[in-house]
Order: sequence, then C-alpha cells, then structure tokens
Amino acid sequence: MDATITYIRKVPFWKIIIGFAAILIGVLGLINFVYFALVPLLFGVMMLKTEGSEINLESKTYRKINSFLGVHFGKWQPLQNPEYISVFNTTEDITVRALSAETTNSFPIIVLNIFYERNKKITVYKTKHVKDAFEVASHIADALMIDLLDATEKGDYKWVDKNILREKGEICYID
Repeated sequence: MDATITYIRKVPFWKIIIGFAAILIGVLGLINFVYFALVPLLFGVMMLKTEGSEINLESKTYRKINSFLGVHFGKWQPLQNPEYISVFNTTEDITVRALSAETTNSFPIIVLNIFYERNKKITVYKTKHVKDAFEVASHIADALMIDLLDATEKGDYKWVDKNILREKGEICYID
C-alpha cells in the first residue's frame, strides 16, 4: 500500500495542447540554433506546470509541489499534529500586465486547509468544484484520522459527518 497521498491541480486540455505545441516549436528552434526558441520552450513548460501537495502518512510529512509531466518538485516538511481539515470558499486573484496597463481578475475557488496548533494552517488543495473538494477532504481526513469542517459559507461553519459523506456522497452535518 502506498502511504503517500498526492493531489495535483489538473491542467486543462487546451493548456496541454498549447504547451506541447510551444515546446515542440522551442525544441525545433534550438535544434536549428535559434536561441530565441527558448521563449516558446519556457512558455510551454509554464503552460504544462501545475501545483499541488503530497502527504506521506508513514513519516508524517507533507510538501507543496510543482509538477511537470508527472515529475514532482518540493521540500518535505513535518506535519505536526493535524487537528482538522477545512473546506473553504475564497477568491484567487490573477494579475495580467501589458506594457503600461495592468488588471487584476478574481475567480472563486475552494481551498482545503489542514489546521494544526489551533490556528496554523497548510493549504493542501485548490479546486473549482464543491464535490471534488469534499471528496479530497474526506480522503485526507480519513487518512489522517481528523475531523472535517465545512467553511464554505461565511460565518456558518459546520462539522461534516464523514461516514455519511463516504458512504452516500451526501454532505450531512453533526449537531
């Protein structure tokens, strides 16, 4: 049995197509000694790069990872007495700059945080889908034997019944 839980943000299909095309153009350019070809090569790598986290249950460590074509990079750190995992609604800001103009767009996102030592947290997963968030949170909560908190509504935090969530796929709360 593998004692490592890995969750990586999925790369959209259109990014995969553009990324591989850019890498191909970059490699073909470098073969022909066109050094400007480094630009599309690096662009392709950035399009295919994704982020996520890994938790090693045996050694009680975690790492935030950057992944490129299935190869993970990141530094392992100790996971100190996790208390609970939280499913939290927030926004993610993306800033776009072009010469003299700049704009910031906010997108809704659901973040999973593992809390320890009362108020310290580790962000382990980000997604846009509620069902996906609760499936991942349930898996991590079961593996680490910790509670699951639904914090998707501001000011209305509820503990989730993990057994019902696992068996029926329904979110039910503990009174």
